[in-house]
Amino acid sequence: MNTNDFGDVKTFAKLAQVAPAKIAMNATTTSTNANLVSGSTYLHGVALADFAVTCGNLTGVTLWAPVQDECSIGTLADNIDQTLFLDEVYINSLEYSYTTGANATENYGAETDNKMWLLNAGKFVNYESTISGSMSGTDSTNALTAAHISDGYIDLSLDVDDDIAVLTTGLGFLRKDDNGVSAVTYYDTVNGTATNVAIVAGVASDVGNASGTDGHDYTGEFVYEDSGTYHRIYFPTSVTVPIAGDVLQVVYSADAYAASMNQYFTPLTEAGTRPDAVGALRQGQIEVYIVDPDSVATSLDNAWRLTGTTISTDLTREPLAELGHLGPYDRPLTLPIPITISIDTTAGDLENWAKFAGKLDGYDAMTMTSVDLTDLMTKDNLTLVVKVFEQTDEEAGGATGEGRKVLTGSAMVGDEYFLDGTMATYTAGMREYALKTVIVKNLKITDEGMTLDVGSNATQTFGFKSNNDLFAVKGDISYNLIAGVMRNV
Repeated sequence: MNTNDFGDVKTFAKLAQVAPAKIAMNATTTSTNANLVSGSTYLHGVALADFAVTCGNLTGVTLWAPVQDECSIGTLADNIDQTLFLDEVYINSLEYSYTTGANATENYGAETDNKMWLLNAGKFVNYESTISGSMSGTDSTNALTAAHISDGYIDLSLDVDDDIAVLTTGLGFLRKDDNGVSAVTYYDTVNGTATNVAIVAGVASDVGNASGTDGHDYTGEFVYEDSGTYHRIYFPTSVTVPIAGDVLQVVYSADAYAASMNQYFTPLTEAGTRPDAVGALRQGQIEVYIVDPDSVATSLDNAWRLTGTTISTDLTREPLAELGHLGPYDRPLTLPIPITISIDTTAGDLENWAKFAGKLDGYDAMTMTSVDLTDLMTKDNLTLVVKVFEQTDEEAGGATGEGRKVLTGSAMVGDEYFLDGTMATYTAGMREYALKTVIVKNLKITDEGMTLDVGSNATQTFGFKSNNDLFAVKGDISYNLIAGVMRNV
């Protein structure tokens, strides 16, 4: 899965299965809605270690890809020919790439054993969730509230004239429980656990009935009823009874898209939570910093003459098989998670060398007389910081770093920004803050090289490694908080 980096962290968080309460990315961060923390400051974002967390998570994520009908190509029509559906997808690689002359990219690799194509009356895959407000009950609110619990059910937004498909595997709810039965995903906000709970077709009188219309025990299952006037999901009456604040997620195959969401193509407009003014980022919107936590510096210093920075990691997974099951029952992540950094520069002065060797203070004071490979090899706690911005440096007044400005007349005036986990609004003349900050801690250099050819500038390349400590923070983060960033449990 390859994408242009547009300053977003939510894609990363979704693939890492960050809990719904912490992926909401609200205007103000607290200990309960933030996934990262530094000291006493809570931050919206995601940690590489989230991919290793299995407690409370589903086994992998769900992906699908609708294929538009050939005659509708170039339009926004929802004329779908077929949909590729993948469940229990495990992310096994990640790469951030920032280079001159090209768009910044954010790429993921993945693996799964669950793959099928949906067509005809089942070709439209819908996703509805109480946290997104696509489902509602008789009280007409969006979130799963106490009033909904009193109702005992929630309604899908699928039009009454449309139908959920009946597949060869059963009712067209596409997530499965541990027994392979069609299921609804239930997130228990108290215990922080996501579980696929079985859903079966029935009627209102079956709900809570240990011996329903067909003798089936319905007490621990969700019950789906298509009455002809609504598509209704009744809550279980035992074991997994939802309470206010819990989250239901429903992925289903139907003969049409639900009215409230899942159009084939619509612009990304999620005001206040995701950047929607940038399609891709280029060199004037990207700043890279090398931070030495042992330095006396009190602010970030933009690294000189960098032409490329790539952050990559392999999330190696071991498929665990057992007799009696065709597919693996789990794919645990191999720890630690290795992170590889490569930095390319045009050769200039020795400032970058001094940074990587932990001798920047001496370099700045002009007291450093030498730097060698031993200095490089003994430094093992550097931090890489990448910040991406909405404006280019020229649009921001020609400056970088803290000198970037939101000029009078800029389209950014009135837009929201995040700083240290809290959302605020831009006014003319103030500093521009990053859309996203990527942090890799505890770097140790692994290789260095210099190339000089006749007819071209000399170049230097540096390679680094780290383990586990990769973080993507929504918005900007103050210098004094960078060293302490960690995952908030």
